Amino acid sequence: MAKSAKGSEKLFSGVIPPIITPLTQERSLDVEALDALIDFLIGQGVSGIFVGGTSGEACYLSAPDQKRLYERCIERTAGRIPVLCGVIEPSTTRVVERIKALEQIGATIFVATPAFYLQNSCQDEILRHYEAVSRATKHWVAAYNIPATTHVNILPETAAKLNRYDNLVLYKDSCASFEQIQRNIYLLRDTHISLFNGAEEICAASMAFGAQGCVPGLANFFPKLFIDCCESARLGNLAEAALLQEKIYRIRKSLNIGSHWMSCMKYLASKYGFGEGGVSLPLEQLTQSQKNEIDRILIEEQL
Repeated sequence: MAKSAKGSEKLFSGVIPPIITPLTQERSLDVEALDALIDFLIGQGVSGIFVGGTSGEACYLSAPDQKRLYERCIERTAGRIPVLCGVIEPSTTRVVERIKALEQIGATIFVATPAFYLQNSCQDEILRHYEAVSRATKHWVAAYNIPATTHVNILPETAAKLNRYDNLVLYKDSCASFEQIQRNIYLLRDTHISLFNGAEEICAASMAFGAQGCVPGLANFFPKLFIDCCESARLGNLAEAALLQEKIYRIRKSLNIGSHWMSCMKYLASKYGFGEGGVSLPLEQLTQSQKNEIDRILIEEQL
């Protein structure tokens, strides 16, 4: 267990990559590539994996591929690290249904965003959602704030109220606002909830101020870079953390090439031996010139 600055016990800490879902060019699950990715990440020392998140194309996969993805991740990790399973659905009822189905294959940690599609009208709806989700399982639950896709922001004062649910043990905030992360840190400090930052650009800062961990997409391919950055910041080695954060900043430029960052992620996956780089429909594929530009960034960073 990690401990906050004031001694509250936290169940989770460190770097937990939101793993990609390797797909073939025919857009089916590439189990061999998935196994290789899981083994690589465990070997590099990550604290867990988050399956079926945004970087995993959670809402784009077919139902059979989704089921096989979770089954295989649980099988392959074999208890070596925690497996956080995304249950990203537009309504509370459907989140609960997904949890019940995943419990049957051995899942024990569930990550849910607020309900979406019908936009939340108030913060009380968010609390009502997580109350129902937490009551639906005896296992651990994580709340996931990602306003860019759900179009609702869990305010820090609302996040603090999640502490009333004993099995809600982790909060991932991908708002990319350092001011909001600071408020989360202060308000969640003396609770049982582990705070994880989901925005790569503020990994070092969030850890230096007291977050328990980070969930960076690029940690699929460069896990040691993020582990070293977060640990340096946590220990107060700020000069080293700043240098590593700057390197992350330069590498992140590779995600701004082309029409969609997911296609960039999948190209990186293919570069490092984790599948063919297939993306879900209807995402735009990279052109060869765009791939060349990513190659140039990687060469400059000696990666």
